[in-house]
Amino acid sequence: MTKSLVISSIILLCAAIIESSILSNISFFLVVPDLVLICSIYFALVNGKVAGETTGFISGLILDFITGIPFGFNCLYRTIIGYLYGLLHEKIIISSLVIPIFCVGVGTLIKAVVIHLIALLFPNVNIYVTGFISYEFLFEFVENIVIAPFIFRFLKFFNKAISIRNSEDNIENV
Repeated sequence: MTKSLVISSIILLCAAIIESSILSNISFFLVVPDLVLICSIYFALVNGKVAGETTGFISGLILDFITGIPFGFNCLYRTIIGYLYGLLHEKIIISSLVIPIFCVGVGTLIKAVVIHLIALLFPNVNIYVTGFISYEFLFEFVENIVIAPFIFRFLKFFNKAISIRNSEDNIENV
């Protein structure tokens, strides 16, 4: 499990660096797609709730250090999302095209709802300026669901390294 979490953490760190340094400088994007969220959802679906909440917490920790958001904000909602998707570990087969789109779409909606609830505790954090249904949220939602199948397919190459279970069980579930 340690090897899986270390490799997952390295992938999350790379996704956070790509998200914050490369994609944030492309003027075409109104909002940067949340690559780290997509990777965390994938890890939770592949490994279960303990690994899901752990990678969610690690991804939040990475983003808390990179961004100027108060410490713990990203950790809290990403841990919740990782746990929720970890519950679906053996119930969803993620090899189709529709499942990544659906899972990431619902994950983005959960993220927005939980962010607005947590923002009550952090009044200085201003994520979506104009409310829950805003252009920023809609652009992020569309970008996330469009790139989700590609990221899931890319992460499938690392399945042996990031999977906690043995390879025979993995072939059945993925």
